[in-house]
Amino acid sequence: MDVSRDDKLQQLEKVLQSRILHGSESLRAFLRYVVENAVDHREIFLKEYTIATEVFGRDRSYDSRNDSVVRVQAGRLRTKLHEYYATEGVNDKVVIDLPKGHYTPLFSYNPHGNGADAGVGVAGAAPAAGRYGVKGLRLAVAALLLLCVGLGILAVNYRSEAIRQSNLSIRTAAGAGLATAPLWNDLLRSNEPVLVAFSNTRFQGTAETGMKLIKPLTTPERGPDSASAAGAAAEDGQVVTEHYTGVGEVMGVYALGDLFCRVGHSFRLKRSLLLNWEDLKTQNIVVLGSPAENILIRDLPQAQDFVFGLIKEDGGGTAFGLSNTRPQAGEQKTYLAKQEGPSRSQISEDYALISLLRGLESDRRLLILAGITTFGTQAAAEYVTKPEYIKDLIDHLNTARPGEAPKLPPYYQILVKVKVNGGVPVQIFYVTHHVLQ
Repeated sequence: MDVSRDDKLQQLEKVLQSRILHGSESLRAFLRYVVENAVDHREIFLKEYTIATEVFGRDRSYDSRNDSVVRVQAGRLRTKLHEYYATEGVNDKVVIDLPKGHYTPLFSYNPHGNGADAGVGVAGAAPAAGRYGVKGLRLAVAALLLLCVGLGILAVNYRSEAIRQSNLSIRTAAGAGLATAPLWNDLLRSNEPVLVAFSNTRFQGTAETGMKLIKPLTTPERGPDSASAAGAAAEDGQVVTEHYTGVGEVMGVYALGDLFCRVGHSFRLKRSLLLNWEDLKTQNIVVLGSPAENILIRDLPQAQDFVFGLIKEDGGGTAFGLSNTRPQAGEQKTYLAKQEGPSRSQISEDYALISLLRGLESDRRLLILAGITTFGTQAAAEYVTKPEYIKDLIDHLNTARPGEAPKLPPYYQILVKVKVNGGVPVQIFYVTHHVLQ
């Protein structure tokens, strides 16, 4: 029997006012959105992208491959609905279900609910007594009681399992958050999504006619607002292409996304050439890549001890690398990648820098993860997202007294050395760190 529109909407309001969803404003908004659109036959709006933008405030650049907010919240809503119908709503007239893998809710009448169509059972009671006698009726009642007891036991067990799974998810997220807290607390303190900016290097030419990498460090600087758009012409008339990014930056985005999912915090992506000063002023940002490709981070107000730039080699040439402007005892003044052949794919050793800096406002943070090459950038991302490396980082930077919770300096730079094999970072070693003012 089809559930009427009024019954669907009445049940929606009943679930929204339940104890199970009390305080879960995002889940209440999610449930209301999918039910109201389903009731009015607007299934076209029950897509992951639409839900992300309409319910969870994501912008038009939302990509479900990089942001799992809808899937995560849908899983939470299913658990809440199951818990509700095992407890408060066990006798409700209508059941609302959100099938796994779908965002269109299903509605059905509860055969054991108050107000459900029970006419068949009532009408059949008198004839049953006459046909089978009082003894048969008693047996039927006893069987019904046993069935109710069995269903009650199943409901209690289901509720216990739902609560256990919910608590397990909470403990898992909390455990991940506890392990990463000293490193990530300042960036994740705000409920707003973290902005992840990935390098998208500028080239002259096209893939068909040949492309030449533009070296921003050797050309006049341009602010982000005046950077050439994709397909625009360079100063010499050649086409500028901005459609490419390094392998390390791609893998870095994946590592960060996995971490944010584990700690239950959302993030959004932006190409570095689209970053602007307003972003630095108003948001917590993670930048993947060095100032060679990320023009905006070349001229930050906070002084840094380790800086990227062109370095003179012993043979008289120059190479892109890291300079140590305030070398301490035992530290080198410069750091360069090691390449075993003419191809950049033959990099065997790289250095990477993890820089936690102040944003343009005192309550904002900027985390820069950058290698001399793209392989170092990937390693920097892994160093701040993998548990074993996070522990190593905290052990080296911890300023707390013995017995106290770990505490890190507010601003710092960490230098790591990266062993690369076949274009893959295989080992990452802490080298040194500097605390910044």
